[in-house]
Amino acid sequence: MEKNRKWGYVFDEKLNMYIPNLPKQRKIAKVLLVLSVTSFIAALVQGYFLDKTSYEKISFLAYTSVMAFILLALYTIIKINIHFIKKRLKLIGGIKKINSSEKFEIRPLSKNRYLFFCIIFFVMLIFALSFQINKLLEDFSFEYISYLVFLIGMIIFSYINFLRELKNRKYSLLIDKKFIKIYYENDEIEYIKTDNIDYVRFYSIRHGRKGRREKYPTLKIFDIEEKKVAEMTINLNDYYLLKKYFAENNVAINDQYEDF
Repeated sequence: MEKNRKWGYVFDEKLNMYIPNLPKQRKIAKVLLVLSVTSFIAALVQGYFLDKTSYEKISFLAYTSVMAFILLALYTIIKINIHFIKKRLKLIGGIKKINSSEKFEIRPLSKNRYLFFCIIFFVMLIFALSFQINKLLEDFSFEYISYLVFLIGMIIFSYINFLRELKNRKYSLLIDKKFIKIYYENDEIEYIKTDNIDYVRFYSIRHGRKGRREKYPTLKIFDIEEKKVAEMTINLNDYYLLKKYFAENNVAINDQYEDF
């Protein structure tokens, strides 16, 4: 395996995965802290000897002060990022120690806040559509037709995403050694052995072609005929546990989820 192929990442032998290069991030944070403190001291000195009649000196003081706060903000962001990465690595380390051959259950992630915003957004689009139809009736033009088509497309896209999210929330898995029971609305719909799974896929749902990705991973399971038998959004604990489980049972994993 090429262990330096990801810039800013290092390969961790214990976790058997690429992780962010924390030592490098700590060095960058220290440099930013030193630069921010230096800029802050320089701003204090400039302020003490400031000639208020000189526009250039006032501008330079403002520039130095802004730079000090920007550098301090970047330092804070990196330190917060390091903190969350360490928490994630601790979580992964704990999951690695779990015996995945024991019986366990995977429940879908409940994203109630996301569904609420989907409903609000959908209602807003309906209001915008009715407003646009009235505008089109008043002035029949290509511009208003374009807006109308765009809104209809957005409504259809949002509705499809909403239905998919509702459907994904109804799946659950009961895993016992090499056997997986797939439930839909608490009714068993599939009973599959890992040997009959072609591959599993982990990915982040993207909102729009260039929109943001979901924070949590979505799992898809395909049987030997490459037919999708389950799709559900899961939490991070279950993501790492399932990756470990499928890897130990020699199931092909198509992992497109960026966990860091």
